[in-house]
Amino acid sequence: RFDVSVCGSATAWRSGRWLIWHASDGVGASRGSGCRDAAITAGHLVGTYGVEDLPADQARRPVVVDFATFGHLMIGGAPRSGRSQILRTIAASLARTHSCADVHLYGIDCGNGALNALTRLPHTGAVVGRNQTERVVRLISRLKGELGRRQDLLADAGFADIGEQRAAAAEDERLPHLVCLLDRWEGWLPTLGEVDHGSLTDELTTIMREGASVGIHMIITGDRQLLVGRIASLTEDKYGLRLADRSDFSMLGIPTRKVPEEIPPGRGYRNEFGTETQFALLAEDATGQGQAAAITAVGEAAQARDAQVPRARRPFRVDTLPARISFDEAWELRDQEASRSKLWALVGVGGDELTGHGPDLAQGVPAFVIAGPAKSGRSTVLMNMARSFLAQGVRLVVAAPRRSPLRELEGHEQVLKVFTGDDIDEDEFEELIDEAEPTPETPVVVVVDDGEVLEDCDAEGQFKKLIQRGSERGLALVIAGDEEDVCSGFSGWQVDAKKARRGILLSPQDSSSGDLIGVRVSRGQVGGQVAPGKGMLHLGNGELATVTTPV
Repeated sequence: RFDVSVCGSATAWRSGRWLIWHASDGVGASRGSGCRDAAITAGHLVGTYGVEDLPADQARRPVVVDFATFGHLMIGGAPRSGRSQILRTIAASLARTHSCADVHLYGIDCGNGALNALTRLPHTGAVVGRNQTERVVRLISRLKGELGRRQDLLADAGFADIGEQRAAAAEDERLPHLVCLLDRWEGWLPTLGEVDHGSLTDELTTIMREGASVGIHMIITGDRQLLVGRIASLTEDKYGLRLADRSDFSMLGIPTRKVPEEIPPGRGYRNEFGTETQFALLAEDATGQGQAAAITAVGEAAQARDAQVPRARRPFRVDTLPARISFDEAWELRDQEASRSKLWALVGVGGDELTGHGPDLAQGVPAFVIAGPAKSGRSTVLMNMARSFLAQGVRLVVAAPRRSPLRELEGHEQVLKVFTGDDIDEDEFEELIDEAEPTPETPVVVVVDDGEVLEDCDAEGQFKKLIQRGSERGLALVIAGDEEDVCSGFSGWQVDAKKARRGILLSPQDSSSGDLIGVRVSRGQVGGQVAPGKGMLHLGNGELATVTTPV
């Protein structure tokens, strides 16, 4: 059991002042007189964030997120009615009361950054903004994947919902509750809601429709658009704060005559019942800085309390991709296990937990395609892969028919030859490879820049043989070129290179470019300004990942 201290009379908090949430007991208390205690039995996870008035019972009752019965929550209100603050209060209350092994928090901030303060809580895996489209896609994809994983896990174990699983499982095997806080639905709709013809909104509705039973919960704030859209039908729990038009309360099933003319910030009314509720601040200082400081204090205490929680039980991260990163910095982030192969090469950094990614050309068809328009950074990516091979003792054959930074590798002791013409003699190329005597233990990689120039070169037959049987001899190929011309046509050695079904697209301008690396690319992922440093990487596993390429 824990006690909830509620101070002040009903008339005191009707005066328009926020309740104050006390860190000592984790609940709201108004500034006034006449305190009384209300107790809640908590054999399950509970977070308190306000007080509701029950005049018929001459009583007040704490408003809580009780995960035994909680599904999702929607809070509608006009700007500056206290919507964002309620999300911060709920997050801080849950963080103060429960371990980061039991509750994981995620934020999607489509407003002015009010949720950024939640990153100071160890419970928070990520707070993403509406301008971080790629990061939001990753977060929603992870939540959708977690939904499927949990459904399978509960079904296999014979549990009906997460409550049964947590009651039966050992402490270190209990599934945590995942709470996703989305601030300002009206900011989501015209931005993230339009991505890929509304696919993110569709995935969000799936999470709301199926997630509550497996412990994935949504708390969404917004204006009247939240209360009238199709998403409004996905939960029964709603509150209305001050709305631009009092008649909008009818969307909550509350007669307009039951709503006062003046509604102060933080005052809300529960749908259907019209129960008057006062939501809590986290500290006396009602400014944004004051509330952020209160969250920081909760976070510091929670960090100390949860210091022994293992990484596996903490929330998954959705890291921000760096705008720029050097090769040396990216090389340090590589996966040590994956990069043990001599034919592994660094292409870029990405992933939810920032990691260096690249192909292992010792596996599958020994080819990798780098494609993009002019000035998209193709040669830079090719150079980074060449540096990766050289760092691991691999020998190279370079073909650079046009001006390229790869020509600077001429004279390096591990570079067998740098071809700079617009043709490569077949006999010369064959003799060069035979003299090198490549094996899987002492491989040779052929790196080709501006590959479209060499599509019909004299050594075409040798390139074709390399792609078809190179893995047996310790040979591999990396080719870079313009997305419109490289690996084009219906036959030839470059068409064979596409059969590896792996590569990277840099600032692609046409959805058909996905064929070069073995994936389908939507129209929403192509076009726009050419911006070196970002790419869509496919390693043959069916997953398209956005990465930052080293410069």
